[in-house]
Amino acid sequence: MQLLVLRSSFICFCALMGIAAWWINGYIIANYEVAQGVNLIYWPHGLRFVLTLLLERYAALGLVWGSVFVAQLTWPDDPVMQFGASMVSGSSAYVAQRSILRASKTTPSRLVGLTPANIVALGTQSALINAAGHTLLRIGSGTTDPHADIFASMLAGDLLGALLFLYALKAILWILDRRSSK
Repeated sequence: MQLLVLRSSFICFCALMGIAAWWINGYIIANYEVAQGVNLIYWPHGLRFVLTLLLERYAALGLVWGSVFVAQLTWPDDPVMQFGASMVSGSSAYVAQRSILRASKTTPSRLVGLTPANIVALGTQSALINAAGHTLLRIGSGTTDPHADIFASMLAGDLLGALLFLYALKAILWILDRRSSK
């Protein structure tokens, strides 16, 4: 029972973090939106990436549920985008992780084996899955947006956002490590 509560709390935590990241990103970077929901810098993708590395399927489930809430606000009249975008954005990092990292029974052993090349590959594949999935959904829902431009912008935004988030996290960890060693 305790394990069920712990896993459920991971899912709820990730859902809330995804919603909060979307809201904060919209508040800070709203002027850099290329199309509805497409930013030139989208750091919440980095948060999704890190949460998925740490909490795996529980993060993916939470991020999908958080994305369902966000999609209701972003595309209120488009059920294809509401459902599809939630699935794509919430699971893209998990799909990339499962396809690149070798199967292991424990998360720590997978995290220990991470190399900079793996992290770049994971971030790139996750951004590709997310941008391609959203673009295909936009095409499928019949929008007349310039799809190639949106794909390129979303891919660049996810990659830049993931790098920005990861390097900010790395800097914070470096500062904390320096303070603790003094």
